[in-house]
Amino acid sequence: MAGDPQFGPAPDPGAPPRAQTPPTTRDPVALREAVTASSAAGEEPGAIYARVLRPPLAEAEATSVAGGGGPIADERRALARSGAQAALAELVGRLPTTDEGLGRRAAVLVPAGVLGELDGQALADALDAGGWGVTAVALDQDAEAVVEAIGAARAEVVVAPAGDAAQVLASQRALSLLRRVTAPPLIVGVAFAAADHPSGMAADHVVGTTDALAPLLRRRMGRGGHGAVPWGVRLGRDGARLTVAPIGLLDPPSVARLREIVETRRTLYPRIVLDLRELMAADAEGLGALVAWDAERPWDPTVAALGDPRTVAALAEAGLADALPLAEPSRASCPGPRAPCPEPGPRR
Repeated sequence: MAGDPQFGPAPDPGAPPRAQTPPTTRDPVALREAVTASSAAGEEPGAIYARVLRPPLAEAEATSVAGGGGPIADERRALARSGAQAALAELVGRLPTTDEGLGRRAAVLVPAGVLGELDGQALADALDAGGWGVTAVALDQDAEAVVEAIGAARAEVVVAPAGDAAQVLASQRALSLLRRVTAPPLIVGVAFAAADHPSGMAADHVVGTTDALAPLLRRRMGRGGHGAVPWGVRLGRDGARLTVAPIGLLDPPSVARLREIVETRRTLYPRIVLDLRELMAADAEGLGALVAWDAERPWDPTVAALGDPRTVAALAEAGLADALPLAEPSRASCPGPRAPCPEPGPRR
C-alpha cells in the first residue's frame, strides 16, 4: 500500500531526481548516470566530484594496496580510473565558466598515483573554467624543483589536493619552501569533503570542494578579466630595513596579499617600509584597506609607509591624511634619476 510505513512514503512524481550513489564502483556507465542524476538534483560540480567520482578511485587504490598489488589489483585500479576519467569529462561541461582569471596564472600540484592524477585534473578543470592559465606540477620530484617550476610558471595561486594525510604530507615541504620566497603565491588546499576540515597543510586556506575556489579567489585576488592590472611586489634591503614595493593596482584584494607578505616578515626585520611609488593606481578603497590593517594590527613601531609627496597627496585626497605612520625617504631608497628622491613628508 502506497505510503505504508513498511515501505516508506509514497513517491512524489513531481520531485526532482535524487542524487544516487553509484550502484557499483566498477561500472563506468553507472558512474556517469550518477553524475547526471546528481546534477539534475541541483548538486554542484565540486560536490559531485567529491561524493560520487572520487570515492570509487580511492577505494580501488586502498584495496590494491591492502591486497598487495598484482594483476587483479592493477586491473581493478585501471577500470576505476577509466570510469572516473570518463565521468570527470562529463562533469567538466557542467562547470560554471567566468573570465575572472583571464591574464592570470595558477599552478596545480599533482600527487603521485592514480587518485592524485584525477584530483589534479579536477582542480585544473575548475581553475580553467574560471579563465586561469593553469600549469600542472608533479609532486614526484624534489621540493626545490617543485618551487622552481611554480616560479617559472609565474603562478599567483597554487592549489593542492588535501584529501588525506598522504596528500598533505606529499606537498608539505614544497609549500613550506614556497612560503619563504620573496613574493609567495596564494596557497589553497582542497580537502574534497562536504565541509572544510583542518588539515595541518602549509596553506593560506583549505576549502572543502572546488566549488569554494571561485568565491575564495574572488575575495582574495579580486576580479580579473580583460584589462586586469598585473600585481607584484619588489623587495629590497637598506641596511637592516626591508623595503616592500607593490606594483600594479592597490585595491583591497592586493592589500590582503601585501599584508600577508609583510606580516610573515615582520619578526625578521627591525623596520619594514612600504614604498608605494611604483603603483599604477591606488584607489580610496585600497588606501582605506591599508588604514584598516594598521588599525587591526598597528604598524608602529616596525612598519610604515614611505612618506613621499605622492603617497601623502593620495592619502589626503582620500580623506586619510595623517591616518598612517610615515617614514622619511632615505637617499638609499630613491629609485634613481627617473624618480628623484622627494622631500620628506609629514609624520603622524
